Amino acid sequence: MNFNWQQLTELQFWLELKEQLATIGPLLPFLLAFLESFFPVLPLFVIVIFNVTVYGNVIGFLSSYIGNIAGSITVFLFFRMVVRPSVEKYSDKHPRIHRSLDWVSKQRPSVIFYLSAMPFTPSSLLNMFFGSSQFSKRSYILAIAGGKFFMIAMMAFFGYSVQEFSETPVFLIISIIGLIAVYGISKWVNKVSGLNKL
Repeated sequence: MNFNWQQLTELQFWLELKEQLATIGPLLPFLLAFLESFFPVLPLFVIVIFNVTVYGNVIGFLSSYIGNIAGSITVFLFFRMVVRPSVEKYSDKHPRIHRSLDWVSKQRPSVIFYLSAMPFTPSSLLNMFFGSSQFSKRSYILAIAGGKFFMIAMMAFFGYSVQEFSETPVFLIISIIGLIAVYGISKWVNKVSGLNKL
């Protein structure tokens, strides 16, 4: 059976697709958010909005948050257990690696919290750098868990405001203004922390 491309422009097609995806349960949104930690090219912002739109505010938010945290911790632990021995061995011969480890050693958990709370921070780099260092595992996991809770909550609120736009457009306007402000703040935090130079 040939696929009718014209149906992509029809609202009914998307409503039926939404219902079909919703029947899969929370495993799909969890996996999407989990895989984003391994493939940064996947847009977490879009994934969270998709999850909230299809699965509802609570399940969409929780599955996105738990999935992304699980993925971040998995990447962090992989670099901590597998990559770090090689990184420590070659850091003196490679200035960029040495600079990255030096940057990590100077950071406090509060800085990690702020960085991970910003939607435009390359969190995959944080997982790799801190995983390859001797930074406290417990402090790092607690910091990103708190920061990502705040970040994904913002994304989920934007997804909610998109759904409610027809009834209360003020939610979407506030969300857009908030996203622009957060973008500016994240650029400033990345610059001040030195992350953008790594």
